[in-house]
Amino acid sequence: MLRIAHISDLHVLDLVGTQWHEFLNKRVTGAMNLIGIRRNAHPVSIAEQLADRLAAGDIDHVILTGDLTNLALDSEFKRVREVVERIGPPSFVTVIPGNHDMYTRGALRHHRFEKWFSPYLVDDADTHHSALTKGRLHYPFMRAPAPHVRIYGLSSAIPTPPLLAFGHVGRHQLDRLRQLVAEEPPEVTVRLCLVHHNLHHRVGAAEYVASLVDRKAFTRVMHEIHATAVLHGHTHHPHQGHLPSRKSKAKEPTVADEKLQIRAELEEMGADIPVLGCGSSTWSKKGRDLARFNVLEIDDTGLHGISSLRWSAERQVFELEHEDLLDKALHGKNRINL
Repeated sequence: MLRIAHISDLHVLDLVGTQWHEFLNKRVTGAMNLIGIRRNAHPVSIAEQLADRLAAGDIDHVILTGDLTNLALDSEFKRVREVVERIGPPSFVTVIPGNHDMYTRGALRHHRFEKWFSPYLVDDADTHHSALTKGRLHYPFMRAPAPHVRIYGLSSAIPTPPLLAFGHVGRHQLDRLRQLVAEEPPEVTVRLCLVHHNLHHRVGAAEYVASLVDRKAFTRVMHEIHATAVLHGHTHHPHQGHLPSRKSKAKEPTVADEKLQIRAELEEMGADIPVLGCGSSTWSKKGRDLARFNVLEIDDTGLHGISSLRWSAERQVFELEHEDLLDKALHGKNRINL
């Protein structure tokens, strides 16, 4: 049984060496948020405890779905890189960027995220040169933690105007994803697709200012490649849901000769695809969900189960919370209709 941990939205803050002129852009509004409702909301100490927990030996691979930083500052990237190294080597950890990691146009233009995390964005047989030089054009990338498992990392992170946090994957990445899947060896049975932005609809303004703008196109490709699961970040509240197959829309044929064609069409439609966000893995504010991370259990045939662990403020450790998240995702009320 392969055990893969899913963590997200660490939001490590570190301003050591940062100059005042680096805030003469969108970071002004971000800084106001950090001294307001998000003040001390993501303690680095929890990130460090989490790193030690994941490095303890019962996890085979770790996935981090973005928002490692708050303001995409080099000082933040340096500090969170130390946290990620504490988890394990690049062969043990896969990361993708979040909108906070591409907070400004300069962060995107200078490939700042890739500069700090390129070893975690490539397959073991590859080099990190592609990520360093191509930046956003490097995505999606593929990693293989086991012969029958593929992890595909996409980037929905783009710089946006102040007070906006929407994301976009784009046609280039989706076409490239199809190509990577087509090149898989026959033993692959599990495909985990990573994207920072959520797929489900949210309540209030977040639905309009912080959504994945091309989630319909993204969802279509998830069905095309028969994704095993989609893992996301962005929402600090944990979420379990699924992308329903289109089998329910098929009509029972009235002519016997049509049955084989209908059956083939149903097979192409695939199965329901679980979509899971673990929430922020460092959130500590009272009145909100405390830090969490998920653990996926994968056998030779597919995704076997998903459990969650929740931060205990009293005991200062992560404790088992739920063991049935896969069942909740597939059979709960959170059917993601686009």
